[in-house]
Amino acid sequence: MFIHFETLRMVNLSARTMHEFVENFQKLVKCEEVRTDNNIFKLHYKFTVILFIVFSILLSSKQYFGDPIHCDVASQKQLVDVFCWATGTFIVMDHVNDKYYRTVGVEGLGNQGHKETYTLLYYQWICLLFCFQALLFYVPRYLWKAWEGDRLSQMVKDLCGPLISEKWSSTYKEKMTNFITTNDNHDVFAYRFAFCEFLNLCNLIIQCLFMDWYLNGKFSLYGYEVATKPWPQAYNRVFPKKTKCVYTKFGHSGSVVDIDALCVLPLNILNEKFFLIIWYWMIVMFVVTFGALIYRMLVLTWREFRIYLLMAQVRSVSRKKCRELGKHLTHGQFFLLYNIGKNMNPIIYKELVLSIYEHLLIRKSITDDADNDVRLDL
Repeated sequence: MFIHFETLRMVNLSARTMHEFVENFQKLVKCEEVRTDNNIFKLHYKFTVILFIVFSILLSSKQYFGDPIHCDVASQKQLVDVFCWATGTFIVMDHVNDKYYRTVGVEGLGNQGHKETYTLLYYQWICLLFCFQALLFYVPRYLWKAWEGDRLSQMVKDLCGPLISEKWSSTYKEKMTNFITTNDNHDVFAYRFAFCEFLNLCNLIIQCLFMDWYLNGKFSLYGYEVATKPWPQAYNRVFPKKTKCVYTKFGHSGSVVDIDALCVLPLNILNEKFFLIIWYWMIVMFVVTFGALIYRMLVLTWREFRIYLLMAQVRSVSRKKCRELGKHLTHGQFFLLYNIGKNMNPIIYKELVLSIYEHLLIRKSITDDADNDVRLDL
């Protein structure tokens, strides 16, 4: 009876854990109502994270791909499998060359002797590695969410739809105008987002270097070698399917007995494809992330570029007003206004832009009058 209830408890616990995982995964996949970042940022914390999680789940699915290692031995197969899985299998480096491949049809096997060997220690940890990488790709997003603090969501909530909400009134418009034009923290807000974008690029480079170290320097040129060399050979040099393992035990009389086992690593069929996808994806991500960082630097430092972006976003407002508005907005004010425009009804956004323009115009005229009074006093 106790065993029965304990089994039920474990089943309920597993079901609850799976339910929580599915809920969190759905939150990651679903589209947000209010966009606080951009599409390049989403490639890091959404698409790339999902990619690594899916790869990790597939590698850990024993139900579909069987045991991760199979060693061919005459006896004690289960023990040898566990030993070789825990300690790692190896290949003979002198037998990794084109001549040996043409002769035997497989590289890395043969008589070991005193020849150099390469132990495959990465094999057991790839599943956890992918989970860790997914976590690292989400760190800049987590940091930005903490700094952003649902600021945009609170400002544009109920103002995103095609219909003009009852929330939009002259009073609320005045509040938003004053918040955008008088708050001095918007520059810090913009700099923090730029830092998170820079963090995306740093994370990408560090992860590429880490994977290259993890695969003993074979990741950096992996995609190139697969594209330029015969495909089975290029794959097998990084992710061999057949490897060697030596299990040492003591015989009945106390003498040392070595069991030379041929081990098959079926998961390397998946690993070779997964890492190839990751290799090409990292290149694409580096190009677009570097481009996004250059774009961000232009937005932060070049006023004319901000004016052009504002003109492109609010085409129903005259170019003269957009230019005048762009001249007086700081980069932080522009960053907040531009992100509001990505989430707000176009008609409401036009009214907000014109309200900010009028507010800045009045403030400018007051400043000019004050300067004239000072000159007259002098």
